[in-house]
Amino acid sequence: MSEVVKIDDIELPEGWQMAELAELAINPKDDIVDGPFGSNLKASEYTETGVPIVRLQNIKRNYFLDKNIKCVTPEKAEQLSRHSFKPGDLLITKLGAPLGVACIAPHSIGEGIIVADLVRARLPEDQVDTKYITYLINSPVVIQEFKENTKGTTRPRVNLKFMRSLRLPIAPYEQQKRIVAKIEELFSHIDAGIEALKKAKQLLTQYRQSVLKAAVTGELTKEWREANKDKLEPASQLLERILKERRQKWEEQQLEQFKAKGKMPKDDKWKEKYKEPYGEYEETCELPKGWCWSTIDQLGEVQLGRQRSPKNRSEDYPTKYIRAANITEDGLDFTDLMDMEFKPNEFERYVMKENDLVLSEASGSPDQVGKPAIWRENMPVCCFQNTVIRHRPYGVEPEYLLVHYKYFYWCQIFSKTAGGVGINHLSAQKFLKMSIALPPLLEQKKIVNKVDKNIDALARLDAEIQLQLVKAEKNKQSILSTAFCGTLAREMI
Repeated sequence: MSEVVKIDDIELPEGWQMAELAELAINPKDDIVDGPFGSNLKASEYTETGVPIVRLQNIKRNYFLDKNIKCVTPEKAEQLSRHSFKPGDLLITKLGAPLGVACIAPHSIGEGIIVADLVRARLPEDQVDTKYITYLINSPVVIQEFKENTKGTTRPRVNLKFMRSLRLPIAPYEQQKRIVAKIEELFSHIDAGIEALKKAKQLLTQYRQSVLKAAVTGELTKEWREANKDKLEPASQLLERILKERRQKWEEQQLEQFKAKGKMPKDDKWKEKYKEPYGEYEETCELPKGWCWSTIDQLGEVQLGRQRSPKNRSEDYPTKYIRAANITEDGLDFTDLMDMEFKPNEFERYVMKENDLVLSEASGSPDQVGKPAIWRENMPVCCFQNTVIRHRPYGVEPEYLLVHYKYFYWCQIFSKTAGGVGINHLSAQKFLKMSIALPPLLEQKKIVNKVDKNIDALARLDAEIQLQLVKAEKNKQSILSTAFCGTLAREMI
């Protein structure tokens, strides 16, 4: 990959000149300003109606994302009038990653206020094409300038002084317009391809949902089930056996405890203390013959992880643990595991074991709640935090449960079940009461096999689409490079 040309190395075409951003404004002090500082604008002052506020999340390279717009009262906006913007102004990020992202304020939201992380530049329309400056700031040559002048690591930023003194290669006004027109012509072809790729991704998502739904309703294995119906034990018998064996196991554990204390029971009244798993299921569809309904609680132990707090900081027994952030749509990610104190008796309760199912219990986004994964034998020794729900299955194929939970996740059943304000919680109690379509054990294995083949094929297609999207964005950056320091710039002379 070739190195990015630096500003000082650009060979300017005839008639071009280098100019600082401040030199392009009529009055730099008033026309190039950043947002208010400190207590001048707090999130607690945001309102749903009033004068719009533009935040970092609204600024994208070459376009404004008109979503989640917050407001302030007209009175507050009047206090902050120096930090206002109007349609057509240039908006640039000066904090975050990446820095130096620029777009033009749209007419759709009218006039408003910028936050402290942004800079507003107002340029004379009859002398400078704001689109030209926007594309220029978003080009590789200027992106490199931001990278080389960034301060800080946890909160990367540049200051207003740097923004005002940012040196830019400026073409004559008419050439600016021609360059912008050529860029947009070339971008339009790329954008059409990007739009087609995004539609293809949507179709893959819909197909994934269809495969998972077909898996948990029996449609996926309809022909196989008919051909093997004489070999299949009804799921109702499987469930009955699971519940019976779970009770027997509990009774054996209780007897061992009695024996350890040297106090054996005189009668069977102690057996009445057994708590049956929650069994009130909801029939959400008609199941194939041989299937039955059950609840998640009936099919294994459901447990919420341990709370992270100052008293649980690692001292004598530092132990790695997973949190919701470690559960991804592609499985478990162990790159940023943290430590917490788990004493020996606590370790046994919270340690992960092979075939455990884990799900994200909490998320700021409802569609990220319930993201599932399975614990494999070769994974590191870990416990889990209370942003994770663990389901330790009993008597059922763990991989089938993973398929079912993926269906709940991708078809947004988990997100509809979750509740909360700000942070969305699935909760262990809601989770264990959810209904599961239970097939015969042999059919569970067949379902897993068929789903894996379909999902693997989808993953390959999705990866290829993502690769093409990345290439499309690189092509845009290549166009911008030639527009301001290459062949395209000279063609416009």
